[in-house]
This record gives sequence, C-alpha cells and structure tokens, in this order.
Amino acid sequence: MTTTERDRTRTRMQWTLGLMALVPTISGAQQVLLGADALPGNISEVSAIIDGELRYANVFKAAVGPIILSRLGTVEDSPAVTAALAAVFAGGLARLWSWKQAGRPYSVGMVAIGLEVGVVPVILAWRRRFAIHGAGSR
Repeated sequence: MTTTERDRTRTRMQWTLGLMALVPTISGAQQVLLGADALPGNISEVSAIIDGELRYANVFKAAVGPIILSRLGTVEDSPAVTAALAAVFAGGLARLWSWKQAGRPYSVGMVAIGLEVGVVPVILAWRRRFAIHGAGSR
C-alpha cells in the first residue's frame, strides 16, 4: 500500500468511525434526558424501575462515541476504539437476545441491530487489515 493509498484509507476510516460514533452519542444522550419518552409507541406503562435502568444504561451508550472520537488520530491501532466497538457489538447481541425473548423491536431498533452486529465486525476487520497491511508505509 502506497503512502497516498494509506492516507486515503485512513481518512475514510476516520470519517466512517467519526460519523458512526455520533449515533450512540446522540441516541444515548436523548434517552438519558427523555427516558422512555424517547422511545416510539405508547410508553405510558413503563415503570420507574425500567425508566431508571434505561437512563442508566444509556449513559454508557452515550460514552462510546466520545471515546471513539477522542482516538481518531490512532484509529487503526487504538485499544480504546477496539474496546468501544466490541461493546457496541455486544450491545447488538443483547438486542438480538431481547428480540428472541420479548419480540421484534421497533424499526430504529432493527437498524441499530444491523449496525451493531453487521457493520461493526466489518469495521473491526477493516481496522485490523489496515493495521497489518498499511503499517509498512508509515
């Protein structure tokens, strides 16, 4: 990989991760602020326990984005980015388990599952391949 190709690939990776990092940050912050009211449908029956747990869990979801954004300079080999992406993937698996146990999620939840369990592993593989094959051109 030439230096120019490496730089372009790295920039594309930074933009991809930067844009993807905004999704959990915005969504998590919205759900922390609004609780169950941020979810679609009739949520008037949500208990205080569920609302509190939802807000608590979304603090961690909101934290993933800034972690990734803070490490974009070392995007290809940052353990923090790997850990954050692994947590997003695990969250997607949890959503799949919920789907099996409780039923199909709303449409935005379906998109989230697709990103979390479909796109995140592709990004992790892309980063790994780039770190291995692009390292010689530094």
